[in-house]
Amino acid sequence: MRFGARQHGRVDRTASTLQWQIDMAALIPPMPPSARADISGIGILRAVRRNAYEAFPLSFLEKAVVRREMPVRPLVVATSGDAIRHVMIDHYEAFARVPALKRVLGPLIGKGLATSEGEAWRQQRHAMAPAFAPKHVNTLMVHIAPATENALRKLDAQRDMPLQVLEFMQLLSLDIAASAMFSVDMGAIGSGLRSLLNEYTADLGKVTLGDFLLPGWMPTLMSRRRAAFGRRWKAYMEPIVEGRRRAGSEGRAPDLFDMLIRAHGEADSQLIVDEVTTMLIGGHETTALTLFWACALLAQAPGLQQELAREAAAAEWPDEANPARVPALPLARAVVQETLRLYSPAYMSARLAGQAQTIAGTPVAKGSLVLVPFLLIHRNPDYWPRPDVFDPARFIDAKPADRFAYLPFGIGPHVCIGAQLAMLEATFVIARLFRDYELTLASPRPILPVANLATRPDHSPAFHVRRRRG
Repeated sequence: MRFGARQHGRVDRTASTLQWQIDMAALIPPMPPSARADISGIGILRAVRRNAYEAFPLSFLEKAVVRREMPVRPLVVATSGDAIRHVMIDHYEAFARVPALKRVLGPLIGKGLATSEGEAWRQQRHAMAPAFAPKHVNTLMVHIAPATENALRKLDAQRDMPLQVLEFMQLLSLDIAASAMFSVDMGAIGSGLRSLLNEYTADLGKVTLGDFLLPGWMPTLMSRRRAAFGRRWKAYMEPIVEGRRRAGSEGRAPDLFDMLIRAHGEADSQLIVDEVTTMLIGGHETTALTLFWACALLAQAPGLQQELAREAAAAEWPDEANPARVPALPLARAVVQETLRLYSPAYMSARLAGQAQTIAGTPVAKGSLVLVPFLLIHRNPDYWPRPDVFDPARFIDAKPADRFAYLPFGIGPHVCIGAQLAMLEATFVIARLFRDYELTLASPRPILPVANLATRPDHSPAFHVRRRRG
């Protein structure tokens, strides 16, 4: 894909003084094949277990709601704005979290925000919301910027060698999470955390057919293995959390742990551990994947890399006089937004209908499994012209997308509480990286998304990294 080239019948888009053009003829990232239109309910769940990108045919976008019969419970796929509003906003209390979520994440995050429900969820959400308000999130730049600079110094020392960008972004995101959450150097806890998270996501974190179909209380071999891992995880995390609690906050910049303690007051230590784990998993891994996918796309768009470098060179960066400064980076933000459209780490929402009801004119039985596939909705040609093309210009001085057509962080009361922080971190890192460096892929092998617990690449490719000239 050539950025900065002559357009073909397209009006230029402008962001403040930044002007750039895109040759629309090129970068269409490869994707797994879509499902057949007649795929069964069990077929959908089997594909979700393998790779959710292969679970939903494009024809599902032609109906507000698609139903499929299955053993145990019917399956419903909702893709229209009316259906999504019904499930995720207007009647969200009538839709419970699926057993699969609690089976997969419960052993790690216990009663954290991502698995709690009802009044417990409302109290936790209300208590934590102030910590993630924009004015507080921006103060975390004092943690994000130094961690990024530290990682880039390490990158510079090995720039002549092929770089595993996925691993690099995982380590950087974990470093930022450790600093922003605990105000500690990742070196003290990072290797153990990374090892445990990799172990879990490689095996136990994968969703199975039984996770969807069996009630949450029914034990399985997988649930026993997950519970055993959960005990190991908590044994690792509890001393870290307790040590940070004893250390207090005097003499250091505020971090998320300070805000968490203020939010929960004298909550029991286990709830604090669960909330810390929720933020680590929800913030670290998903941000790392977003950064990886952005780099994979940009590595094939050298012209856009140059435009990012020009924008970054003109930005005001944090420094000792103003360590919390948030630079204005509209193009970098647009790249992140378009990356999230194509490769949302959180690719789907799943709920259980607590009562019989009608969704967008379609009767839905009590107990139905309701899926809202963001990865499919993000490719709806009614809202996204040329939806398969990587085109950050969609988010530059353009009319905002329909609120139900772009859902990388969900929507409604359960929208991701850390969305602002994730966007800030990803935008900053992308701009700072491409200000000084150029990336190219070391191999022509296509990189395919695999969506199970999150949207990961089918392999971890190597990249060439060079210092930018001039």
